[in-house]
Amino acid sequence: MDGEQVQNYVLIIDEINRANISKVFGELITLLEPDKREGETNSVTLKLPYSGKDFSVPSNVFVIGTMNTADRSIALLDTALRRRFEFEELRPDPSTLSGPEVDGVNVQRLLTSLNQRIEALFDREHLLGHAFFIGIKTKQDLDNVFRRKVIPLLQEYFYENWSNVRRVLKDYGPGDFIIKQSLQPLDQDGDTEYTDEARFSYRVNENEFLLSAYQRIYS
Repeated sequence: MDGEQVQNYVLIIDEINRANISKVFGELITLLEPDKREGETNSVTLKLPYSGKDFSVPSNVFVIGTMNTADRSIALLDTALRRRFEFEELRPDPSTLSGPEVDGVNVQRLLTSLNQRIEALFDREHLLGHAFFIGIKTKQDLDNVFRRKVIPLLQEYFYENWSNVRRVLKDYGPGDFIIKQSLQPLDQDGDTEYTDEARFSYRVNENEFLLSAYQRIYS
């Protein structure tokens, strides 16, 4: 009816790039293109395999898919899916964090600096999201986020490369976040290939993280 307001409907598929696209969409993938919607120029109707009923997609239905490129590269997405969707990158946004200062730590600058170092040492697909820092009100909250989320994630990113974990954290010397200790060299046992190279062990500092350690990351 002319002048009647059309109600829109939205279907949201979370982490769509982790799914089997053909099983998620089935025949629907053919009908998603704007010109193939019901009532459009190249409208297409398909017959459902089980019910035998005719099926089409109205123009007031919108499909939104979310994805995390750190889980699986978007390069692996099927070209058929790429042709039917518009892509918009949502990068970490430190400005969304409420209140830049938490007990002397500028959380917005902290996140920005961490991500700059991650991008330089790893890639732009593995930046830390601002959601990690939402709701932080005290330094104890920040310590918990670093100890339980940020540092474990960096360990995963730089598997067995503690040096890069410490570089992201700008953690020098014995370490404020990651403690570095020299290992006692083994006694020579007659092996001609034995080399007395310096070895180190690494562990997360169990004590409260220093305020100066956070400030150093973005200073």
